[in-house]
Amino acid sequence: DATSTASPLAELVLQLGFEAVFVTPDDLKTFRPGVALCIVDLRGNGEALRAIRLVRGQHPAAVIVGLADTARPSFATDAIRAGAFDVLARPAARRDLETILVNAREQAGLTLASQASVPDATTGPYGLICASPAMTQVAEIVKHAASGRCGILICGERGTGRETIARAIHSHGPDPSSPFIVVNCAEPTPIDLELFGTPSVGGGDQRGLDRIGADSRLLEASGGILFLEHITEMPSRTQARLMRVLRDREVFIDGSDQPVPLDVRPIASVDMAIEAAVEDGRIRAELFERLSLIRIDVPPLRMRKEDIPALASHLLKSLCRENGRPIKTITRSALTLLSALPWRGNGTELRGLLERLILLVPNGLIRLEDVLAHTQLDAGIGPTGADATLRQARARFERDYIGAVLQHHHGRVAEAARVLGIQRTNLYRKMRRLHLMGSRVQGRHS
Repeated sequence: DATSTASPLAELVLQLGFEAVFVTPDDLKTFRPGVALCIVDLRGNGEALRAIRLVRGQHPAAVIVGLADTARPSFATDAIRAGAFDVLARPAARRDLETILVNAREQAGLTLASQASVPDATTGPYGLICASPAMTQVAEIVKHAASGRCGILICGERGTGRETIARAIHSHGPDPSSPFIVVNCAEPTPIDLELFGTPSVGGGDQRGLDRIGADSRLLEASGGILFLEHITEMPSRTQARLMRVLRDREVFIDGSDQPVPLDVRPIASVDMAIEAAVEDGRIRAELFERLSLIRIDVPPLRMRKEDIPALASHLLKSLCRENGRPIKTITRSALTLLSALPWRGNGTELRGLLERLILLVPNGLIRLEDVLAHTQLDAGIGPTGADATLRQARARFERDYIGAVLQHHHGRVAEAARVLGIQRTNLYRKMRRLHLMGSRVQGRHS
């Protein structure tokens, strides 16, 4: 039976620019040349699936196409799960073969090009990823602020990397070996005890200097940086005491009658409108003034899309090392989709997705299909169920990806078509077929 399809299939493969080589699953173990396209006969279900997994493991960029009997649709489902790009019913019409092989050739070329063009995961100035103008501006502030000792306020949504920026200031300051002490003001631990130590006794001599414990975080931060997370959660009385210590720069240590210098640089972070917190009294005005001599506003990830490819590549390598996994790479098309997502949870959400992909994607190459399979694009679109037909899965895949790219480019079809690598007229046809014309209108008015 292999002979009955081999001749026309080999002829078509050659016409499309591939070199046709017939191998058995056993031959694949020692097959050394690179594989761009693999067509698998699914009649021997177990052997065929083993061959698909073997090709996927040894040649992650290869496009795999299966040929299945219509009477056994479960074979097609198993093949897709094993890593096949698509499955055709046997006997496949020449037109269907030609269409899928053309698509496969384009996919193979795009995947190989993606691996060569994924951005370097190295960090930018001061350890920050700053391909976007917004983060370039943040890096400039870090550059000028690092050498000083005045207070700094870092404002931004949760997950935008406020602590990363604080650590960049510390590591590029006069003494990177000095302490960097983190205190989370929203923790249930009494903040007075953590900041000022035990016994937490106020007052000192006639000069009004405060008295702190030898186990206080303030004393531990002396000569370095005290990073205060969620500063608006600190009680007002504690804020007043902290402000006095920062102002006086001298304290008594329990057990001693001699004042000692306390040189601490405060850096505070907040994830809300800080002005509103000052107005309603959640942060004392005098403490706010001391902390905000320099203010850094960190843009959310959705406002710095240019940073996402390099940030994702950087996080991917770090997470692979943390999880004890071989270093994985991610295709350009997958990075394009990541750049199009809204990231309401900012870097924390991106990190969580990448960690799932590292653990759940068996191959060394993370493809666009893998990202879609583990991503909720919006409230109404989720991963395709395992019981969906192949046609439904492909339609959902195409609709989700094109919709995300259109959303990223605010409905501008010409820009979306350039990113997708197709003609604008072709994209219009796909939008009509997939009922995405509303994405264009909505994007232009958003």
